[in-house]
Amino acid sequence: MRTNYRVNSGVRFRMFTDDQLEELFLGVLHVLENTGLEVHHEQSREILKEAGAWVDGIRVRLPSWLVKESLRKAPRSFTLYARDGNPEHNIHIGPGRAHFGPGPTCPNFIDVETMERRPYVEEDAADVAKVVDALPNIDFCESLGSINDVHTDLSALYEFAHMFPNTSKPIVAWSFDKYDSEGIHKIALAEAGGQQAFEQRPNYVHYCEPLSPLVSTFEALDKLVFAAEKRIPLVFTPCPLAGGTAPITAAGIITQGAAESWMGLTIAQQIQPGLPFIMGGVYSVMDMNAMILAYGAPELPLMMAGLTELAHYAGLPLWQTGGCTDSKTFDEQAMIEGSMSVYFSALTGGDLCHDVGYTESAMTGSVFQLAAMDEAIGYARRITRGIEVNEDTLATDVINDVGPNGHYLREKHTHRYYKNEFWYPNLCDRRNFEEWEMMGRKSMRDRTAARVRDILASHEPAPLKEGTQEVMQEVLEQAEDRVQQDWWEDRETAD
Repeated sequence: MRTNYRVNSGVRFRMFTDDQLEELFLGVLHVLENTGLEVHHEQSREILKEAGAWVDGIRVRLPSWLVKESLRKAPRSFTLYARDGNPEHNIHIGPGRAHFGPGPTCPNFIDVETMERRPYVEEDAADVAKVVDALPNIDFCESLGSINDVHTDLSALYEFAHMFPNTSKPIVAWSFDKYDSEGIHKIALAEAGGQQAFEQRPNYVHYCEPLSPLVSTFEALDKLVFAAEKRIPLVFTPCPLAGGTAPITAAGIITQGAAESWMGLTIAQQIQPGLPFIMGGVYSVMDMNAMILAYGAPELPLMMAGLTELAHYAGLPLWQTGGCTDSKTFDEQAMIEGSMSVYFSALTGGDLCHDVGYTESAMTGSVFQLAAMDEAIGYARRITRGIEVNEDTLATDVINDVGPNGHYLREKHTHRYYKNEFWYPNLCDRRNFEEWEMMGRKSMRDRTAARVRDILASHEPAPLKEGTQEVMQEVLEQAEDRVQQDWWEDRETAD
């Protein structure tokens, strides 16, 4: 009896052998045990020391057994839930499928009407969320920017407050500090129905970022501790730069970055055993000519593919990167770089692939790039779905019935399969030249812009539950009061 058909049914890419993965795995353990990391958070150092780590000032080294124990505690599979209960918007983290969404914190944005670059403002967060909600292949939401027209310390909180009502898909939230984290969580609890309900059906993920090379900052760990205590699924992801803040070799950056993630993993699992934990990062190169982190470099999907395999070998889901570009405008470069990285992410099965819609090396967010990559993701998913082989799909009886010189248009077999067997584009044009000309000779850029504007004009996200909007307003008002109080205290201290 064949029992492994479904395991082998899809198309997948593999880079490393099992021996190479074991070597990488042991390399990460070696770095954690012998080099260690700086841990700038006293509570975390005490937690690690009590668990069996070696603590020397702020330098912490982890024995291999402690890391392996933490890996065993962390779940490989779990579910992130749509806030409105729509099962089609749930994300099931586990082997087999990549999920895609935007990234955060770009200072600039491509204006939806003018298609010109400008600073990112409040209303952009709502627009991004609405576009995410409508696009069928975008699975989770981030803001594609950092709000410029509110107090800097409150931009992350305002982003969440604008995204949350405008999409029911899971959100990946970031924050400057624990105060932001508390406000975000309070909003999420109001919609979920309390802490216990949230734990059973979490509707957002908390994002924390340590510093490369080998530094766990106070802010990152303070947020990690908060997330662990509140049982919030956690992304802990460095952003190492090959040749700059990490070794220039792909194997070296993977080793260092994994060590930076697994320090956070170990702390989180000591606080909350079984907490959903996603390792990962943005791994790319420092272009030695432009001196930037290259988001369109082929090394980015290559390194991320290698990290994905290591994460899955260790039993963890991965925070992937793809759908981004170094291009400054919505052009052929943006399509090539974004589509190639999306395809690699789909082939390797990175669990949550973010930064879809990043342009200009992460300086500018674009919903046009996001919508175009939605098309590329659908294309890639059809390829990675593979070819199903069984008695019905072989179609030998149908071939016999039609015979030589016939056609299949009227066959029941065709009618049964044509909607699901083929991928149908939303933006790519397959009409003949005359039809295309009659419809206005529109380019991919034109069609993408029209689709984004149509979504913003007509799409209606699921409404929030009664009372959530009031809680959200209360959280924002309290945050504004706190910032004002801090400002006055700083001024009095300066005087």
